[in-house]
Amino acid sequence: MKNLIILFFIISTNFALDDFDRQIIETEHVKLNVETFASGFDIPWGMAFLPDSTMLVTDLSGYLYHILSKDTLRNIDGAPDVFFKGQGGLMDVEIDPNYKENKIIYLSYSHQIGRKSFTALAKAKLDHSKLTGFKIIYSAEKEFYTRKSVHFGSRIAINGKYIFFSIGDRGERDDAQNLNTPNGKIHRVMLDGRIPDDNPFTSSDGVKSTIWSYGNRNPQGLTFSKSGFLWELEHGPRGGDELNIIKKGLNYGWPVITYGRNYTGTKITDYTHMDGMEQPIWHWTPSIAVCGMKIYEKDLIPEWNGNILVTSLKYEYLERVIVKNGKRIGSEKVFDAGSRVRDVEIGPLGNIYVALENPGRIVKISPIKY
Repeated sequence: MKNLIILFFIISTNFALDDFDRQIIETEHVKLNVETFASGFDIPWGMAFLPDSTMLVTDLSGYLYHILSKDTLRNIDGAPDVFFKGQGGLMDVEIDPNYKENKIIYLSYSHQIGRKSFTALAKAKLDHSKLTGFKIIYSAEKEFYTRKSVHFGSRIAINGKYIFFSIGDRGERDDAQNLNTPNGKIHRVMLDGRIPDDNPFTSSDGVKSTIWSYGNRNPQGLTFSKSGFLWELEHGPRGGDELNIIKKGLNYGWPVITYGRNYTGTKITDYTHMDGMEQPIWHWTPSIAVCGMKIYEKDLIPEWNGNILVTSLKYEYLERVIVKNGKRIGSEKVFDAGSRVRDVEIGPLGNIYVALENPGRIVKISPIKY
């Protein structure tokens, strides 16, 4: 009898999640269907599709899942131990450009040494239900590890033989302007972790640096467009969430310039502009608490081609941002989730997948065709 009660509870819970998410959305150009795709997560953080159209999902708590079909999850053994506290944990996942041949995936996570931690980047081979050959290809010097549990970043974006990844300022805001610290930067390495010769900076000892851009507060959105632009979303403090195009060697200003204020309401700086520092394509003030992002470049919803899908943790929605000639010309809230929206991914056929919190789940958004 007890087993029957438990089974009924599980089934009822799944039905409740389906009922909670299922809805029809009317947007400016298209009508959308929303349904639960997978549930049972704590905090789903990153998503990546494999060539067979199945999906990998990282959970901030340290688990890596493989979604084989709707609501069919498999736990992948061999994920790294993580510092799961505050904003730390297992963060992003991406697959190698040659995944069909090598089965390599990349993970970013909060790597722990004693009671301190820092963002790290690793690669491993996905061998059915486990990771093998796990190798850290980027980690900071131990002196930069801290007990703080904020501003790890961290997203991954791959372009050809290069992997770009973000690291937040780790609560040490002035480090974002220091080219001898890894905090508050976008980094670039080769797929095996080697530092490219054409990276823009060297460290104080003359060694080539992994830093690609700097002055980035806490970037939790990073993606390439088909045209080759590297787009980034970063959290401001109280105001000043930013949408940027990241370019080689540029300074994005934090904390010297910002549209935000301290959480107490006091000033961080008197400046929003300064020579030699980049302006964002757009800033959200007040903050919406941006996180994951993707450029929509599929034929399934042609009206959205080239638009940027932006997630909001604070206001719990998915926003479509329209940019033309480097300027934001409009936006639309396309999905009020009623839960913190952590990430967005575009499926192989052009459907949209959104990672939500409390309860942890992924919903699928599809256009309704007539």
